[in-house]
Amino acid sequence: MEKGKSIILVPWDFSENSENSMLHAVQLAKVVNNDLLLVHFQESGGLFANKTKKLIEKEEIENKLLIQAEDINDVYNIRPNIMVKDGSLSKSIKEIFEEHNVNLIVMGPHYIAGKAKTTAKEMLKIIDYTNVPIIINNSPPAHTHYAEIVVPVNYDKKYKESVHWIIYLSKYYKCNINIIKPYITDELKKKYLSNNIFFTKKMLDSKSIVYGIKTAKEKDNFKSEIFTFAETIDADLILIMSDKFNQYMADKRLSEEATIPVMVINPRADLRKYQSFA
Repeated sequence: MEKGKSIILVPWDFSENSENSMLHAVQLAKVVNNDLLLVHFQESGGLFANKTKKLIEKEEIENKLLIQAEDINDVYNIRPNIMVKDGSLSKSIKEIFEEHNVNLIVMGPHYIAGKAKTTAKEMLKIIDYTNVPIIINNSPPAHTHYAEIVVPVNYDKKYKESVHWIIYLSKYYKCNINIIKPYITDELKKKYLSNNIFFTKKMLDSKSIVYGIKTAKEKDNFKSEIFTFAETIDADLILIMSDKFNQYMADKRLSEEATIPVMVINPRADLRKYQSFA
């Protein structure tokens, strides 16, 4: 890996989900000139594991990854770096972040490390350990670039951080921003929601970003409305803040049922300068 260059990390378990994640990562890496890193995580096996056997398995996996990387380079003209890590997914990702300049993770909802699938609890650990976006996807990119992004807006003051990410992403993609807001009757919550909408419109207008605002139906579940709306407009991405992960993603949406990729983002003050991924 080129020293100091930003990296997009793709957990790799040789599944279709991994290949879909790689397609998203390739698309992003080419736009922002990042390196790719394919990482296979395997269980350490504990104190009584056969070390010789584990070394042989690791070498076999590394060879498979090398072949995979060459195939990707032949097709997409970008050669990923590879790595095999022992230990749990969340712990290993934390170690990689301490050693490398990772700025994005792209992964399927159920990455398999050994025999254990990624759970919502494990995903929350990964989110907590990192300060970069995680794109959770279950399908290949819908378009050759991100054209439609859905952003749920709510009455939470933390929501305003999402606007900085909208601007951040819009620097690279001539995308449409589709804002969806809940139907609210509580007067205080309506006031906070109106403030967030006003802030969003002001910021996006100042950057000449194309957007639309939709109100969810009164009696419908807002979470379901978000995903239904995204599917209806053939969206490329749903953008949510990390503190809304449990609310929007921790149940059936962290599964094969989710067809629209979701970018889970942590608050980062540096984005207010609208810097690039690089």
